[in-house]
Amino acid sequence: RPMQFSAMTMYMWFASTDDPGDDHRIIEMAAKQAIWFGELGYHVWFTDHHFRGPWHSNPMQFAAYVVPQIPRDRYIGFGVLSIPFYHPVRLVESMNLLDHLTKGRVLFGVGSGWQGTEPAGLGIDAEAHASGRLAEETLDTMERLWAFKPGDPETSFAVGNFSSRIKRRVTPAPYSKPYPTLIRVATRDAGIVRAAQKGWPVFVGVLGADLGAQMALYRRALDEANHPRHIKENCLRWCSYDWVGVTVASTEEKALELEKLARAETMAIRTAYVKRHGPTDGPAMKSASAQSRPEEYAKGGDMKLTIAGTPDTIAAKIAKLGEMGVNHLHLRFLGEIDGETAHITKTSAELFAREVMPRFAEKAPAPRAELAAAT
Repeated sequence: RPMQFSAMTMYMWFASTDDPGDDHRIIEMAAKQAIWFGELGYHVWFTDHHFRGPWHSNPMQFAAYVVPQIPRDRYIGFGVLSIPFYHPVRLVESMNLLDHLTKGRVLFGVGSGWQGTEPAGLGIDAEAHASGRLAEETLDTMERLWAFKPGDPETSFAVGNFSSRIKRRVTPAPYSKPYPTLIRVATRDAGIVRAAQKGWPVFVGVLGADLGAQMALYRRALDEANHPRHIKENCLRWCSYDWVGVTVASTEEKALELEKLARAETMAIRTAYVKRHGPTDGPAMKSASAQSRPEEYAKGGDMKLTIAGTPDTIAAKIAKLGEMGVNHLHLRFLGEIDGETAHITKTSAELFAREVMPRFAEKAPAPRAELAAAT
């Protein structure tokens, strides 16, 4: 099975200033990078954030602009959509429409998103959000909406701040069946098993979890679920692992040197941002250390496990992931696209595409909707 490679557009980007007059330039810059990733051969991914940066507050609209400008065999994806922030009906409508516009080449990473400024600004209960309860309830509601057919009796739901009475099906129906590809963030064993039972790929290894153990658990649960072949193949194809902070260079020494430069600029920008706004944002994940997560992130906690090396070194690490059953690697290249280290992102992404990706390539299968039609 070939390895799939995705790259994140301006990942976890912080504005070096907060000038509204700079918004248009930044939006154009983000679009240009997304199109460039697609041309290099990556699937193109987008973040979903609010009150931080001018382009990713409406990622599906942004993606719809980018899609016709990248090669037709590339997928787009979202890492991740913060689903508690959306009315479920509007969310399903938007996902289904984008699924049609891409003919099934869209991957919806879904989860709670971030705590702090975002749920507060969107009026979401902080406790229900951080616990993951709102994400689970929203996902359950979305499944009900996808399953609602003409002639079904009226139904209703209430989740978080949103409620609805449903008398007619959501339109359009999804292009993919039974609905677009969901990739679920799963941090606990129960979540991994549930994703396998539902026929969803998962993001594994989140926050330093045991990747091998999670993949073994997922594969067992997937086998036991007895899904049709095309569902199981789609799960295995898009089961995802996130590489945060990748630097590739011609020598090990050069890679480490470039990584150090890129980290320094990223932290300088982030420190300035935190000085203006405070350490208010971090993963929405309830745990013993949940209260300190924003502070950890502000100090660069997400960059503790960065990866730097030659194409040979990087390829060897990827091969080990493949042995565990991970077939989709989600890449975030170090370097500030709007700063002095933009050339590091450019060099790493180009070198990876030219010298690493071909080692794991194979003719890509058709989108899931076409696979389903063929079975």
